[in-house]
Amino acid sequence: MPIRKQYIPKQDDDFFTFQGNLVNIVVTNAVAWGIPAPSVAALVTRRAEYEPLYWTAQNKTTRNRTDVLLHRQMRETYETEIRTFVRKYGEIIPPAGRNDIGLTDRDTEPTPRGKINDVPYVKLTAMGGGDIRVRVTVEEDQTKSSMHTLADAIECRYLLVPKGEMPPEGQKNAKTTVVSKKALFIISCGDEQAGETFWGFFRWVNLTNPANSGQWSNSLKVVIS
Repeated sequence: MPIRKQYIPKQDDDFFTFQGNLVNIVVTNAVAWGIPAPSVAALVTRRAEYEPLYWTAQNKTTRNRTDVLLHRQMRETYETEIRTFVRKYGEIIPPAGRNDIGLTDRDTEPTPRGKINDVPYVKLTAMGGGDIRVRVTVEEDQTKSSMHTLADAIECRYLLVPKGEMPPEGQKNAKTTVVSKKALFIISCGDEQAGETFWGFFRWVNLTNPANSGQWSNSLKVVIS
């Protein structure tokens, strides 16, 4: 299986730990894994050059701008060499070794998720200019927006109804669909629709397996401003 792309940590202290662990494991297992000695020696040499610069740059009391710059330049060089090493030899490292190093394989199979049996709780707020803020929660009266753990998104079907006209009988009569992967989002209806009533129906959606999506909510309304 392929190695995941983002395996190098961003933070300096995490990278320091990562590179040290990588070199230690490679040195210990290089012969068994068939990694050439010169390639291993190059990593060991670069580690020996990098680590003193890291410790100097970490000392906030004594470091200067040059120390920080030298560390940054060496880290960029070191990262490039690690990526080159992994491209050449990563696939011959056994899965257990890759996991120990932190080269975790990508999960190419989506995790099965069950049927969603809940209906979202939705608060609609007219924001002016024809915009409606939608805040969705898993439980009623929560103050923080939240997505269902089994859902990828929230789906809304809505209809704009002029004053005095009948609301839609159900989501099938709502003509416009919006899908958001965020639990707090804006639906823009246009300021020319001010005074009309927004009637919306909402449900949790499993985008991988739509059959496991949730049931539709009852109709919710707000007057567009």
